[in-house]
Amino acid sequence: MSKTRLEAFSDGVFAIVITLLILDVRLPPGASPTAEAIRSLAPQIAAFVLSFIIVGVYWVAHHHMLHFVRQVNRQLLWLNLLLLLAVVFIPFPASLLGLQLRNPLVVRLYGLTLMATNAAGLLFWIYATGHEHLVIPELSREFAGFVRRLHGSPIAVYALAVALAGSNVWVSLTLYALVPLFFILPNPFLQRKVDALSGGG
Repeated sequence: MSKTRLEAFSDGVFAIVITLLILDVRLPPGASPTAEAIRSLAPQIAAFVLSFIIVGVYWVAHHHMLHFVRQVNRQLLWLNLLLLLAVVFIPFPASLLGLQLRNPLVVRLYGLTLMATNAAGLLFWIYATGHEHLVIPELSREFAGFVRRLHGSPIAVYALAVALAGSNVWVSLTLYALVPLFFILPNPFLQRKVDALSGGG
């Protein structure tokens, strides 16, 4: 089966999720837009920005994975839906985080959601690369393994953040922010590795 509809549907879901994130950033009903009231929105804005960036990183990763997928089957469609299920859930813990930024339970729920999203993306990649007819012939085992490790490593960081939330939520939140920064900021080592394994493409 062609991957065209999967790409279009997935892009639509990601766009909706990113839009939903901003809907929780609002003043309480009846509140006047004073400077103090707007300052009180700082935790909600911080949760929105963090979540927007994280969802953006997931979208970019999904886009890159599909670059190496040439066709899909029924199983891969369901695995993609599993990934989208996790992505669609992100606005819920993000909204709670904006309201209770220092609540360890909320911080843990946020981290567990990110772990589930990464795990779903990892399952998608493992299944696709485990079936040669689904991926492009140029995809090497070495590159597939590198991407697998790259997708799996944030799970360990998020797990550490979840474990530390009970003692210091700020450390946990910092770890949540550092993961997307690793993929966004210029990283010569990572770029050289990608270029070497993918043939520079």
